[in-house]
Amino acid sequence: MSTSRLFPSLLEGQVSHYCLLLISLFLSPVIDGLSFTTNIKTETVEWFIYSSVPTASAASNASKKCLQHTEEYLTALRSRLPWAVKMYESSGRLVEGLIYMEGSEIFHHESGLFDECLSVQSDGIPFQGQYCTVFFELKLIDQINGNQKYMSNTPREEENNGRVEPIENFYFFQRPSVGFCLPSSCSAGDLTSAVSQHVGHRTINGTNYSTVAIANENYCYTQEKTVFRRMTFDNLTITVTFAFCLLGITVATATVHDNWKGNDSRQSFAIQLLYCFSTRKNCKTLFSTEGAKDNLSCVNGIRVLSTCWIVLIHVGGAFTLPRLIYNRQMAVEKSLQLSYQFITNGLFAVDTFFLLSGLLVAFTKLRQLDQNNGVFNLKRFYLHRYIRLTPVYAVLVAFISTLYPYVGTGPDWNFVVQKSKALRNSWWANLMYINNYVKPVRNWWTNPEMPSQETWYLACDMQMFLISPLFIYPIWRWKRAGIIWTAFSLLVMLGISTIVFVVHDLPATIFWFRPSDVKKIDVYADKHYSETFARMPPYVIGILLGWLLYKTKDKTVRINKFLVAAGWITATLLGLIVTYGMFPYLDEATVPVIDPFIRVSYGVLHHSAWAITIGWIIFACTHGYGGFVHRFLSWKLFIPLSRLSYSVYLTHLIYTFAYISHLRKPYYFTEISAAMNFAGILVISFLLAFVVSVAVEMPFVNLDKLLFAGDSKSLQMRPHFFTWKINKTFQIDQPFLLTPSACPYEVAL
Repeated sequence: MSTSRLFPSLLEGQVSHYCLLLISLFLSPVIDGLSFTTNIKTETVEWFIYSSVPTASAASNASKKCLQHTEEYLTALRSRLPWAVKMYESSGRLVEGLIYMEGSEIFHHESGLFDECLSVQSDGIPFQGQYCTVFFELKLIDQINGNQKYMSNTPREEENNGRVEPIENFYFFQRPSVGFCLPSSCSAGDLTSAVSQHVGHRTINGTNYSTVAIANENYCYTQEKTVFRRMTFDNLTITVTFAFCLLGITVATATVHDNWKGNDSRQSFAIQLLYCFSTRKNCKTLFSTEGAKDNLSCVNGIRVLSTCWIVLIHVGGAFTLPRLIYNRQMAVEKSLQLSYQFITNGLFAVDTFFLLSGLLVAFTKLRQLDQNNGVFNLKRFYLHRYIRLTPVYAVLVAFISTLYPYVGTGPDWNFVVQKSKALRNSWWANLMYINNYVKPVRNWWTNPEMPSQETWYLACDMQMFLISPLFIYPIWRWKRAGIIWTAFSLLVMLGISTIVFVVHDLPATIFWFRPSDVKKIDVYADKHYSETFARMPPYVIGILLGWLLYKTKDKTVRINKFLVAAGWITATLLGLIVTYGMFPYLDEATVPVIDPFIRVSYGVLHHSAWAITIGWIIFACTHGYGGFVHRFLSWKLFIPLSRLSYSVYLTHLIYTFAYISHLRKPYYFTEISAAMNFAGILVISFLLAFVVSVAVEMPFVNLDKLLFAGDSKSLQMRPHFFTWKINKTFQIDQPFLLTPSACPYEVAL
């Protein structure tokens, strides 16, 4: 349609409000009856489109300046001035495939041209281009008493004296939305008011509907606001920036000095401290392929593959958010296929790390108890763990809470900004490792004010570590009684989880495409997914496995070949059941209600079943019954990659959220495009992890070894007098000089 044909009809009836004009421009191809309307599946959606066409009677209470600048824009557009045409072209339009029905949800997302809109400036106009996103929602009106009910199942905004105040979370990505380019003098309230008044109420086949339009100032951007934000640092941001610069200078100085005089055997304590930050030294350690002496080489491969699996699950979930994808229905159909269940139903992947954490802690500590005649230095035990985990974690917390919003911009960049603001309020909970219980806001899983969704694992793991001596020491001290106590505790944990599942009617797991599960996602997260007692069974199984490997570490374990075959078959079946067992229940249309016994049994036991599967693989590989599986998992390439897994876990979602928030346009889903997205984010995550590991993680590991482990040739530390009573038969009251091998516990990640 030509511009000259379009404008007269739009200006008829004295329609002066810019927003109404823009909606008309946006929908004009539909009005002219292009083939797009053939894709409309229901009359409800058809009404949603046609109701957005403005009428002469549409009211507007926009500000005076907004109306004035709108008139200037219309005049310039009628004259086809370049800046006005650019504004017009920057607003979203309907494209085939963007509107479809999925159950009761309407998904329509057209983002327009973000950068082009922000670049609209001219000497002759008193305003700039402003990009705003409008989110839409449908309400069903009760014809008897007039009550309104939202058609979809996602959490809604809070209405405060008639004003809609949005709860900004992942569900913002699931609402129909349109990006508009309007004068910077028009507020989000002007846009909301105009659109809401225009679309109003409609009746379809005797059913009344109301359309709610939501425009938030946080989703309105101008070039001036963006530049001002990037040039304005508060005191906290300046402090963090200075600290990062100081860290960079220290790393650079250490590297230069190490390259210059690193071979000098006579080094002072100060130089040793400096060399902890040497990139040369840390890269040499990082890329070393020398395996550990404990013969648990298969753990490296399991650690790397599990990390990649978790990244795949997170990336797959992020890139199927409706707002980010043109053909979401195709992605949903793929996700419902059997071959994709390891992604769709992959939330248990983190149980691998709980198992590994319990295994490594028990294996190393039991060995040390033997070496030290039962000395259990709890203070050192806890201190080392905190130093091992926290520095890189603290650096990333500082980055997210200050500098994260400055790394980019985009139509949905407010999602990044909100995460940054939220972390400023809850950083202390993260660094105290209680963030899985301290939830300052609702919607734990879906709200950006849960600043780093992945860090619940660190809190759970630390809490499990704190109570692990209650199992490890009794196992070492009383052998059989300790094993019975640990097994009994495992059964109690499973029993408590069963009660929680029954009382709260929790789903077996979270299937994002099963509406009844999504309704309970936050309850599931709070009551089970992030609860330490509920996630601890794999950790306890890991402790038992660590004891078994410790007892057999210097022995040749001979197992009948039929038992070996039975072990592999059982482990394989358990793994397949955990991964694919819920596939028949994935489609709620086919199975509206899952049998309570199946739901509770799977929900409670699948974590432990997966831990048993991985536990058998480790045991078999360690004792020579792994075959090609052991050879693959022990591949030397996995050794340096496994050293990056902790940093990959912490950085991959930081980059993923930034990437999806900066996207200018949705992408078209294909298996190849999905694979490219995953591969790109995985590679970049490993590169970021390399930087973080070399600059932060490894230097503090070196400091920990230098300050607390000591080195008899270069540093004589004063003996530590830590006294701790466990019972009458166990008391530490003698000096304990820590040696380089005294505290080698590593995190599972």
